[in-house]
Amino acid sequence: MLKIKRAIKKLSETSSVILYGLNLFWQCDKLKTCSLFFIILLESLLGPFLIWLSAKIIDEITLTPFNLFSWNTVVWIALIYIVFTLLVDALQPLVEMQKRLFTFKLQAHIDRLLITKALSIPDIAPFEQASYHTRTQIVRYNEYFVNMWITIVSQFLSGVALIIAGSTLIGTFAPWAPVLFILLSFPKMYLEAKINNLTFEGREEIQELRRRAEYYLCTPLMPETAGEMKVYNLIPFFKSRYSTTAKHLLHTISNDQKKLTLHQFIWSLLQSLVAGGILIYIVRQALQGQLTSGDILLFIGAIIQFNEGTNELFAVFAIGPRETKHLRKIVSFLTSENNMKSGNLLLNETINKGYEFNKLTFSYNGEKEVLKIDDLQIPKGKITVLVGENGSGKSTIIKLLLRYFDPNEGTIYFNTLPLSCYDIENFRLNSTAVFQDFLRYEMNLKSNIGVGNISKFDDLSSIKKAAFLGGASQFLHKLENKYDTELGRLFGGRNLSGGEWQRIALSRAFMRDESANLLIFDEPTSALDVFIEEEIFETLRKLTNGKTVVIVSHRLSTARFADNIIFLDKGKVVETGTHDELMNKQAHYAELYMLQAQKYK
Repeated sequence: MLKIKRAIKKLSETSSVILYGLNLFWQCDKLKTCSLFFIILLESLLGPFLIWLSAKIIDEITLTPFNLFSWNTVVWIALIYIVFTLLVDALQPLVEMQKRLFTFKLQAHIDRLLITKALSIPDIAPFEQASYHTRTQIVRYNEYFVNMWITIVSQFLSGVALIIAGSTLIGTFAPWAPVLFILLSFPKMYLEAKINNLTFEGREEIQELRRRAEYYLCTPLMPETAGEMKVYNLIPFFKSRYSTTAKHLLHTISNDQKKLTLHQFIWSLLQSLVAGGILIYIVRQALQGQLTSGDILLFIGAIIQFNEGTNELFAVFAIGPRETKHLRKIVSFLTSENNMKSGNLLLNETINKGYEFNKLTFSYNGEKEVLKIDDLQIPKGKITVLVGENGSGKSTIIKLLLRYFDPNEGTIYFNTLPLSCYDIENFRLNSTAVFQDFLRYEMNLKSNIGVGNISKFDDLSSIKKAAFLGGASQFLHKLENKYDTELGRLFGGRNLSGGEWQRIALSRAFMRDESANLLIFDEPTSALDVFIEEEIFETLRKLTNGKTVVIVSHRLSTARFADNIIFLDKGKVVETGTHDELMNKQAHYAELYMLQAQKYK
């Protein structure tokens, strides 16, 4: 009873996955889906119809000699045969063209679903997991799956049509012949399904090897890695790693293909023996005068059509479970629930209090504890600087403030309410940030800055203002096309220095200087000299005007401009206060500040 329930449950789950796959067709393009399936059915039925016409022509010729100018029945049937033969020839390239076009559209549709899924994930935790990248790889590189899925559906329609048509044609001669082919197909279907699952190229083992091979291949080819690759002479190393991984991948696929080839050879031999036995039966019936010449042709053609239909249909059942398993992974990823839930509360204009951390602990993936903070205040309308050695938890606090992660324990409050109460998208729209690993978009300068506020993406006056505040306008005179100058080398644009890119990142953040209540800067001046750093922080101070500014910096000279300093050590808050207060304490901050100051003497 339990086995039956499991089988029913599995059948139900498989059916829902298949329906999802068919719905992908429908969502992609309703008209093209209908036209493609109609053409496939028409092409499939024309084959048996032409065989029937051929049989009629032969029988008519035996009764009435063929005379082209007599316009008798034979001539008319022959002309109809020619017309439908031309139609079959015309349909074949049309079907292939429709399949290729539909494959492209379906691939693009799945890519859009993938982007939509990425948009729906509120936190960044999944993006930092290896399993996430393996799963997205399965969805991203979907050409094989899309081709196979369209082929499966096409073969199913074609197979059903051929079996029905073939059975109808040969039923009057030998009703047992279709049954024999079907009985032979059952064990073939079972074994083929099993071996296809074992040798499926979309399985995680293969995808993992492909992903590693792609990494080893692409890393030496990227412009941002070229310098380090050359100085450390790493290209031969990556080439060796690529060759080893590609060899392992090829060996695995080669073994799979050998298994498939052996299986197909054995069953092709069995089918040939069965077909040969049926042919002997037909010849015997013909010698006894029980079949006409047309009947013999009709019988042979119908058997071929029926056999082709069973092969196509049962290939679907053989390959189907494997592809359904692949489709299930795609469905599972695209429809998966997000761990982080968004609240419903929208930020209003009245913000009376900043952030408060209460009995908070956090670790990545349940590993070593990164933060342990019992109580911490980040005041509203002030500039707060987070300082401490590498690995002290500064950048992690930034990620928690933007709710890229939720704490494992404890609560972060904003304006006296838990951060989890707020609508995530709305909350982030009221924030702006510059990250240590800021992006360098392969677009023109105007777009590089404008993406900081999509609602003002085409507002050149806002872009110019942000460029002035962030310092990007200071090197504008070097750019031949000013704000329309293409940046980055990927598409033949102009490359900039690290400091110039950082100014663009700062300018991008200032696109929200009017709307954002929270300004976050993670090492915003790491590529800038101390004079420009002072200029940037002077700008920040002028723009604060009730906004909450949080800065992460290794340079303690930065902290001198702050209203509030938080010194972190191994994930814990060890000191808070102003620069003067902490210097008077002569503790951790003062010791590190004096150590850094000595470097400039």
